[in-house]
Parts: sequence; C-alpha cells; structure tokens
Amino acid sequence: MTHYDWGSGAIVKPEEPRKKKNVQIIPAQTDLKRRAVNFVKGFDINLSPEQLEELEQVVQRSSETFVRDIGKDLMDCRRMIIASLSDKSNRPEAVITATDLAYSVKALGGTFQYPLMTQIAKSMESFVADRKTANEKQLLVMQLHIDSLYVILASRVTGFGSTVEQATVAALTKLAERYEKPRE
Repeated sequence: MTHYDWGSGAIVKPEEPRKKKNVQIIPAQTDLKRRAVNFVKGFDINLSPEQLEELEQVVQRSSETFVRDIGKDLMDCRRMIIASLSDKSNRPEAVITATDLAYSVKALGGTFQYPLMTQIAKSMESFVADRKTANEKQLLVMQLHIDSLYVILASRVTGFGSTVEQATVAALTKLAERYEKPRE
C-alpha cells in the first residue's frame, strides 16, 4: 500500500517484506562468565577489613596522583593565560586549555574529596563555554579561577570549606557573570 511521505513530499511505495533470518542465541559458557567477573582476584560483596584497607590505599594513591597532575595542569594553564595577555594569537589556545582544565577538575574534584574545587571549576567551565577567544579582562577572570583552584589544592582544603571559601566561590561566580559578555 502506498503512502504520502511528509518529509520528502512524495508518494512512497513500501519495499517487499524481507525474509526473516533464523537467529540462534548461544548462552555464554560458565568458564567465560567466571573469567569476566574475575572470581579469583575480584572482591566479594561483603568486604573483609583487609580488602577495605587495600581499596582505601588504592584510592589514596589515586588521590595523590590527582593532586600532582592537576597541580601541574593548573600551573601550565596559568602560564599560558599570562602569555596570552601580551600575545593575542595565543588566546584561542589558552581558552581551549582552560576549558579542558575546568572540565577535568569539575569531573574529578568531588571524587577525590575536593567538592570546593568542583564548584569553582563549574563556574569557570560555564564562563569559558562556547568561547573561541577572550579579551584581557576575561583572561584575568580565568586566571583568578585557576589561582583559587591552586590555593585549594596546595592547602588541601577538602570538603566545602569554611565561609571564607564559600564567599570566594560566590565572588568568582559573580565576577564570571559580570565579564561573560562579549563572547568572541
């Protein structure tokens, strides 16, 4: 039976029905399931104190790696922003680097007990979103965000911080809103 296709505006004749192919579902072998779940080396649902300690050590090592890597990324991004203040040709690359950094910190901050960093990175991410380049004041706003993130990381401020840190987050957010325009 023919019908009218509203998208193309043409009368369409349906295709001939296709022959159904026989499909056979083969259940996974028990051995394969056992290797996929890793019964030998994996953890049981009820963790023993030794297993809990082992997991905590893994998280602690990952946290140290996070602090070291993000600290290096913050310094590199700050240097790039400072260089782009005097050289306008570096500004698009500085914005891209700041965008990537803000996304990374926002995504990982809470995982490693730095939710305050996540809040500041969220403010920075919304500030640099869809931005191709930035003027001098906008670069300085990015630099203030990065400096704040670095201070929190260097001081190892875990949790949401005190009223001072929360006031800093609010001030950075207002500053970002104030200098958001123009988007270049």
